Amino acid sequence: MPVKVRRFSTSVLGFLLFSVSFCIQIVAQTAAVTPPVVPQAAPPTSGDIMRERISKSKAYIVVRNYNAAIFELENIRKESSDPSVQGVVNVLLMNSYLEQGDYKRAQDLLAEFYAAQKTTRPNASDSYMAVAGQIIKGARNRVERYRTLGLNTSDRTLPLEALNDLEKMRETLELVITQTKEIGADKAKASDAMLMLEEASNSRSMLARDDFDSRRWKEEVADTREKMVRSNSVVMSAVNDPAAEALLASGNRPAETVPPPAPPVSQPIVMQPVAANPTPNPTREREVRVIGNMPLDTATAQVEKPVFVAEKPAAAPVEEPKKETPKVEVPVVNAEQLEPVRDNSPLAVGSLVPFATSQAKPVYPSAAKVVRATGVVTVEVVVDENGGVSEVQKTSGPMMLQAAAKDAIRKWKFKPFVRDGQPVKATGFVNFSFAL
Repeated sequence: MPVKVRRFSTSVLGFLLFSVSFCIQIVAQTAAVTPPVVPQAAPPTSGDIMRERISKSKAYIVVRNYNAAIFELENIRKESSDPSVQGVVNVLLMNSYLEQGDYKRAQDLLAEFYAAQKTTRPNASDSYMAVAGQIIKGARNRVERYRTLGLNTSDRTLPLEALNDLEKMRETLELVITQTKEIGADKAKASDAMLMLEEASNSRSMLARDDFDSRRWKEEVADTREKMVRSNSVVMSAVNDPAAEALLASGNRPAETVPPPAPPVSQPIVMQPVAANPTPNPTREREVRVIGNMPLDTATAQVEKPVFVAEKPAAAPVEEPKKETPKVEVPVVNAEQLEPVRDNSPLAVGSLVPFATSQAKPVYPSAAKVVRATGVVTVEVVVDENGGVSEVQKTSGPMMLQAAAKDAIRKWKFKPFVRDGQPVKATGFVNFSFAL
């Protein structure tokens, strides 16, 4: 190969190698300067931020850092207008006040919602019931805490701090009782108010100072139940007078009825004299006798000889002959001719659960969930000949759960009960257990 061709090939090869190495260096420097593209996450929404702040507040409550929890919850309450967020924050805030022992702020918060429920603000009544229910729950937690440690809340030898704490808790419960009584005057809110009043009275009896105080609040619970029964009754008017009902509806009362005048005192019959030869007068008999203060006719003013009218003596009573009572012969019937007497009384069964063919679960009331009411409700019913519930006779158990148990038992079906080959009614009971 000539020398010139060899030199040209070497120079071209070197140029190519230099170009490739230069390109590699440029690519490496570009990769080092430019960072890799990473997909960015979507920015958090206001709802996500509120949830994170509420979770943080709950964590503070768990570790008993109530000051930090109250600070965070109060700020959330000021910043958010979402009803669901407000409902959660209000309950957590009341719980933090009670656990911290700040009863003044707890009572102020309760008074705020009590004033709000008097207005037309939406969900104001539900917010009050939720906060009041948290107070009832806090009182029961307080009692349970003492019982777990073997202490009695009515023991007057407890430390002064414990006695003051219990007294403030009683005062807050009594405030709930007073307010719910006033709310119960409104027919639209009477049902929820009466249920809350019963639960608050029960909690207050658990925190009784002594036996006398316990009896007092137990009687308060009984009175509350009686008021609830009365509120469900209907009073019928005995007088169906539309005019009177309209008058009463207008708020005006009728004037007092004037009593009828007393009958005049009987006076003796005055016999007026009549002339000896009077002229024929068709009204003569009327002029002869004048009774009482009746005016006299001027024609009878001049008299010559008095004439008196004698009354006819009453006839003696005539005794009626006695009638003899006829003798009635009673036919003699043999015992074999009598039909057997059929027993139509209901059959007492006891527990009706084994005989149920169709069951319906009760719906847990929302108000009972707020105060975490639990227990067993016993419903006594009458089952008809077809196996349906014809009557609910009696219920016992937590008052807030009885209505749900009644609604559920009316949907149950049972096997028809038979006595001597004939279908009969039956009585028994069903226990409903409510637990959260």
